[in-house]
Amino acid sequence: MARASRLSLYVTIYLFLCLLANLTLVVMFLGGQQHRQHPQARPPPTPTWTPSSGQTLGCGELPVISNLTLIGSGWTKAVYKGWYGSSWVAVKTVHTSGHDMTECNAEVNVCYRRCAEKLMQEAQMLHKLSHNNVIKVFGKCMPKVEYSPGPPKSGVVAVVVELGRPVRVVEVLQMDYEARLQLAMDVGKILKLLAHSPLGPVLMKDFRREQFVIVDGSLKLSDVDDVVVGDPYCTSAKDCVIQDTTKDAILTSVPCDRGLCRGYNSLLNSIYASQHFMRLLIPYGGPAALEKASLHLVDQQVQGKLDSEHLHYAIEALVHNYSVGGYLTNNEKQEIQNFVVFHGSTVEGEDFPCLRTDGSNCIQSVSSPAEGASLCSQLPTCSAFVLMDQWVWTGRQIAVFKMGATKVMENKRHTLYVRRGQG
Repeated sequence: MARASRLSLYVTIYLFLCLLANLTLVVMFLGGQQHRQHPQARPPPTPTWTPSSGQTLGCGELPVISNLTLIGSGWTKAVYKGWYGSSWVAVKTVHTSGHDMTECNAEVNVCYRRCAEKLMQEAQMLHKLSHNNVIKVFGKCMPKVEYSPGPPKSGVVAVVVELGRPVRVVEVLQMDYEARLQLAMDVGKILKLLAHSPLGPVLMKDFRREQFVIVDGSLKLSDVDDVVVGDPYCTSAKDCVIQDTTKDAILTSVPCDRGLCRGYNSLLNSIYASQHFMRLLIPYGGPAALEKASLHLVDQQVQGKLDSEHLHYAIEALVHNYSVGGYLTNNEKQEIQNFVVFHGSTVEGEDFPCLRTDGSNCIQSVSSPAEGASLCSQLPTCSAFVLMDQWVWTGRQIAVFKMGATKVMENKRHTLYVRRGQG
């Protein structure tokens, strides 16, 4: 009898729990229906957003960023790639398993807040350094939350910025000379900006390729969470020396002027740039006549003899020399006399491969028809070249070199040069 009573009690409790569970599901369903009918969150943004639209993104836009994929992480930040509106963007957030979180001795909420504030400070720094060679900040989110692990979503601290691709050594070395020369120009512009920023001279303590990205062929500064604003304080010239870390000796120094090491940040940034960029970008791959000048420029930079501003001017001079063909000798310029020009004409086919190629064609930019003639004369199998209606960013014109000129055709946008006695 007692056993039957206990069984009846268990059945009653079981039925009550089932009833309670069903009631809970109904309430949740009705609540969800009501929420969908009367949404409290702001509506999703229009899909027409572009980086140039000027719309500032905030916490409400984070849930709409789709296809989030982790593309990088460091001590403080994790960076995700995502799709918003009609463009890809990068989303920086706190790296919850990074060094700054895992090595923090305070409570997790305090540690997270410190990392979040560091992320916001970087966003503010990027905004103040606004420049064509600094990634754009599209928006940020700093909600009043204690701790938010995981990928960017509503309620997570995040900064939305322009998306670029990493600067990889192998990729840089595989670039043609003109692409690397453009990156060198960008390095000079960035260094000049840091030397004369609205905040004062800025030193990048952690100057590495990882602090930069490439966007549409241009180099852009993307990571400024470890910078120093203002030249160091000093009481004498001894406070203003720059050490050669490889030889444990003094490399160079700047004057102590009114309590500051004037030009210290500018010079040290230039030295760092020589180690991480310029050695890869300019010494090789261009005209042989420019190789010596390029190596000298890098050596001057490594030795601390070129601050950021002078390096910028030196790179500009190198680019100008390359653009106008200032390195050509008089004999090379005279080679044009050995060619007959046909305006409005081109050659169909008869291309040949060479070291600088685009597909199967021997294609190269030239500063002038004289340089095209000089290059063609140096190639035993070159009988002609065509100047096309295409120019590269330096202002040099694209030339296609030919093994023969038997299939001449009319093309008003091209100019044909045929070596005398050929064709």
